[in-house]
Amino acid sequence: MKKVLYFALAAFTAFSLVACIEDKDDPQKPDDPGKDQPENPQQPEQPGDQMTTLCINEVCGVVGSKGIELYNPTDAAVDLEGVAIYKNEATDPTWTGEAGNSIPAKGFWVITSKKEFDDISEVANAKAQDSFSPSKSLLLVLKDKNGNELDRFDRGWAKANNTEISLPTAEGSFARTDDAKKEWKVLAITMGKTNKGAEVKGDIIEIAE
Repeated sequence: MKKVLYFALAAFTAFSLVACIEDKDDPQKPDDPGKDQPENPQQPEQPGDQMTTLCINEVCGVVGSKGIELYNPTDAAVDLEGVAIYKNEATDPTWTGEAGNSIPAKGFWVITSKKEFDDISEVANAKAQDSFSPSKSLLLVLKDKNGNELDRFDRGWAKANNTEISLPTAEGSFARTDDAKKEWKVLAITMGKTNKGAEVKGDIIEIAE
């Protein structure tokens, strides 16, 4: 009886040892899921539909409300000293932020045209060197104090015989469909206020390619 038990125990031990060896060397067995894996794997960055830095939020050429609205989508105030806007590839800016100029978090900064701004005088923060037309081609480039481009609005900038090309008149503002959103439309004028919920009047008609 003892011999039977001895041989049974020996056989079981040998089988267990072989099974362990085969399991260890089995190429089909997956590795430990956590082995050699980064603790925080980087995920591909997904493109968003919102601006994340100071941006041009609205451009209006309608008489009485001509101007540019900047928006700060961040959670902190942004110093505007040295920040500048260039119109139609001019070498000199149409507006430059001065010392002490600052736009609060989620706030607006309105730069009126050099003329015809009565309807938005109460929300105006500064004045541009140029005017803006609702029926002309237009390029506005926003740069930081170091000359780096932050944003641009481009309805299509071109000239024919040194004359700006006329386009169908926009009966409203060129504006982002919501504050800092990348999509632009012609909206009801909301200078100095949120674009959210503003009436959409149509698409922005640009210069044909």
